[in-house]
Amino acid sequence: MSDVKTQAEKLDGWELDGEKLKKTFKFDKYLEGIAFVQKLGVYAESQQHHPGISINHTNVSVTWTTFSKKELTEKDIAGAKATDNVLKA
Repeated sequence: MSDVKTQAEKLDGWELDGEKLKKTFKFDKYLEGIAFVQKLGVYAESQQHHPGISINHTNVSVTWTTFSKKELTEKDIAGAKATDNVLKA
């Protein structure tokens, strides 16, 4: 197993699905999830590395992968960690 996938398996609450890291965040209110997505978007844009984001009422699902390489990379690990940090901010 690659070092990147070993790192991915150590991330709290993140699911490793092939070459993707996935996690769903649950919020009490719809607009809390929207605010979270806005903050995550600012981070992603600053890194020029963007996750897949799905909003379903108060649930926000985030998926990190490197589409251009069709594999998980260090950028995805950093993105997952940043996502968790955005949640705490």
